[in-house]
Amino acid sequence: MKTFLLLIIPFIVFASGKMMSNADYLYFNGIDKQPFAQQNEKARLYAIDTIGEKKAHAITKELTKEDVMSLKLTHSGRYLIYKITTQTYRVILNALDGTVIEKEPK
Repeated sequence: MKTFLLLIIPFIVFASGKMMSNADYLYFNGIDKQPFAQQNEKARLYAIDTIGEKKAHAITKELTKEDVMSLKLTHSGRYLIYKITTQTYRVILNALDGTVIEKEPK
């Protein structure tokens, strides 16, 4: 029973966060990887990001008690996420609502 619960927790966490709209999802998954298209992709990521980098920094600092070393806005499936690295942790935040998706030691 414990094993089942441990295996299902990541799915519950992912299911609890806010997802991108269908149009945004189709845009990012259908984009070709040419330099101009990548520049537009980055601009669109920041356009639909609702928490912003400052709040992502604040959430991470509150969660880990450490300063942020690197922060990257990207997407994973239907989720817009921040991949954040601190001195001893890797943190993934939902960029649409600030939900902590994952916190793991390096």
